[in-house]
Amino acid sequence: MADWESLKPLRTHLKILNWVITGLTFVILIVAFRFFGSNPPKDNLSVRAKIIAKSGASIRESPSKNGKILIIAPLHSEIEIIQRKVQNDTIDNRKGSWVKVRYQKKTGYVWEHLIN
Repeated sequence: MADWESLKPLRTHLKILNWVITGLTFVILIVAFRFFGSNPPKDNLSVRAKIIAKSGASIRESPSKNGKILIIAPLHSEIEIIQRKVQNDTIDNRKGSWVKVRYQKKTGYVWEHLIN
């Protein structure tokens, strides 16, 4: 039969193992919370932007300067961004992207340099 003194190292190792397991559990819980708990569903994401072009911004049917104009959003009007960088383009020697937006129940594309 083992005496009390011979079991002391084993008890010390068990305490250390218990602290390691507790610490790892804590880290796993934090990671799981950040990964699963803090990301809202994509359907609820609503990114707003404002029109900064003095003459307003044309909301177009397709991501092109030649796309049919659905509606013109005036200066300082608020739009909802649905998707960024839909298509790269160069307009008036300026490189940029088209952004998919929603404005007054219409969905279309606006040149990124016309919004903030």
